[in-house]
Amino acid sequence: MRKFLPLLAAIMGGFSVLVPFLAGPVPAEAQQTNGQGDLYYGFTLIDPETRTILPDAHVLVAEGKIVSIGSGMPEAGADVTRHDMGGLFMLPGFVDAHAHITAGVHKVEVIDGAPTITIESDPAVTNFAAPVALAFGVTSVRNPAGVTATNAQYDADVAADRLLGPEAVHAGAVIQPPPFGGNAFAYPTTEEEWNAEAAEQAAAGMRYFKLYESLTADEVATGVRVAKAHGLTPIGHFSTLPWLTAIRLGVEELEHTLMVSDTLLEPDARAAFLAEKDMTSRFIYRWFELADFDGPLIRELVRELAERGTRVTLTLWVNELTFNADQIDAIWPAAWQAYEYPATLAALKQFMAMSVMGWTADDFARARAVMPRVLAFAKLLHDSGVPMMLGTDGRGGTPILAHEMALHVAAGIPVWDVLAMATSRGADLAGFGERTGHLRPGFEADLVFLSANPLDDVLNAAKVEAVISNGVFHRARDILAKVMP
Repeated sequence: MRKFLPLLAAIMGGFSVLVPFLAGPVPAEAQQTNGQGDLYYGFTLIDPETRTILPDAHVLVAEGKIVSIGSGMPEAGADVTRHDMGGLFMLPGFVDAHAHITAGVHKVEVIDGAPTITIESDPAVTNFAAPVALAFGVTSVRNPAGVTATNAQYDADVAADRLLGPEAVHAGAVIQPPPFGGNAFAYPTTEEEWNAEAAEQAAAGMRYFKLYESLTADEVATGVRVAKAHGLTPIGHFSTLPWLTAIRLGVEELEHTLMVSDTLLEPDARAAFLAEKDMTSRFIYRWFELADFDGPLIRELVRELAERGTRVTLTLWVNELTFNADQIDAIWPAAWQAYEYPATLAALKQFMAMSVMGWTADDFARARAVMPRVLAFAKLLHDSGVPMMLGTDGRGGTPILAHEMALHVAAGIPVWDVLAMATSRGADLAGFGERTGHLRPGFEADLVFLSANPLDDVLNAAKVEAVISNGVFHRARDILAKVMP
């Protein structure tokens, strides 16, 4: 069973979104003048950090930074270029805190006679995904795993304007035993190998060290130790290893809401869960049927998450996708699928079918019935003060990011808080909030303009008219025109 779980995790939670295709990179092209700056005016400013709505607002941008923000039309020199943004709504640029922007295609290959899951990087994928993410207002991503060298190359390409896309902070190769393999995974087994892997990732500019599904508690403890010794933040994707164990070992961030650890179930529920657990993935919805969110075990976990400040990215969309794997097209509209490459769309549907192998119509009905429980768990974490970020588990952005926001709102989390998770709070928790994510003079000019108010309907966050990244203005439709077939 333990060897089977990582395959399910990969199919259902890890990197489980589609991969598009593009032949070459889209270079960043400045669309403003080299004068004293650019003045954008006439829009409604929405600042989730301060819960401020400012009609008829303006922002002055120069040399990639916010110079000033205010209302009305300020006095400006002749060299300032004016841009009428009337009728639009401006926020800080979005943060996708779980975006595998450099990941390639999931494959199951036979390597050395053994079935192996690989996710090798493909420049064509990144060269499509990065501009698309930016076109949906994502100016920063937290990439919680990928080929270490490819992640470093991404940063170099974006910094040198060879590639149009969000800025990123990364984890390198995932620490995970077979059947995972290839350059996107590493499995050190000696102290020397552990230290060498952490040193390599740190030297390449990685920020995080990703510990994955099948590691033992002792291996997680080693991973935390070597990560911190090399200045990396240890993060984890665990379902069977108890979250409480992971955070007590020093894991500082957790991914996903694929909760299947029996240690969080009260005694009678635990006995029922273990008695029914089989080789299928039914236990993922069964856990939510049995979990007592008011019981002492889950309350202890939530309290400790909040006290330790452990950051959590729930990716509620992954739960929804899994629970609706028999009707993916019904919950994933064709208009959204159009932003993905057809061949990889087919591959994802195949993987999703594998992930729910053996499920009956009753299983799907029961799984869909627990989705409100998944949302209730998100609300419990939020109300308890657990630091939360928003992410898609995709390549970044697309309408799925707005949908992820909507799932958090459906959980009962106030829309202002959800927008903060997607902007200022997300930037702070991801570790770059000292320079971006906030509407403040001196900060990087990373801004998004929407054609409709996200406070009225948070799905309007997908209606991006334009984005400013490091002071450079782009129309969303112009970006997409260069990459969409």
